[in-house]
Amino acid sequence: MGPRATRTVALILAATKEIFLTHGYAGTTVDEIARVAGISRASFYTYFPSKRDVLLALGAESAHAAATLVDYVRAIKSPWKASDVEEFVRKSFVVFDEHASFGFAWTQAAHQDEEIRVAGMKRHLQVCGGMGRALGSLRGEPFDDPTAQGLVIFSMLERAWSYCQLYTGKLDEASVHTEIAQVLQALLRSRTVRKASPN
Repeated sequence: MGPRATRTVALILAATKEIFLTHGYAGTTVDEIARVAGISRASFYTYFPSKRDVLLALGAESAHAAATLVDYVRAIKSPWKASDVEEFVRKSFVVFDEHASFGFAWTQAAHQDEEIRVAGMKRHLQVCGGMGRALGSLRGEPFDDPTAQGLVIFSMLERAWSYCQLYTGKLDEASVHTEIAQVLQALLRSRTVRKASPN
């Protein structure tokens, strides 16, 4: 694509993310995307056949962003320090500032669209597995189910970020970062308790 097309696509993606965050997938229309992007409806359709296709494009961006969070964990040196974990949480919130709206929209769309659900689920669970393995490596002992562990961590981070946006002015985001970091530190200090086999 040329510079003008690249710029227009970027406007469409940015506008869609903004609207998804406040209206969700079902409440987002092509007309609203075009209005917020400052383009005509015809221009929208030049680049995307539907809002579903914008969602899929945003999915690729979001998967890359989620993988970045895994890379943040992998970059922490062992033995880790509390400040390392706190920095990971802060950086995670910065990523969510840019990409969390996709997660909310995808969850809504996936209930109605089997193809979106299957494609997104596979990619999401792969990233969750990466997160669980990275955390297990950092604590020095793998988790029994790294994918489940990664899913829990991503869910905690994303949901906490969401409430910080919803409760702007009523909640100290730095305090939320600290609380999440303390939960993660406890997780990294934990060890798996294995039941003895009956004789």
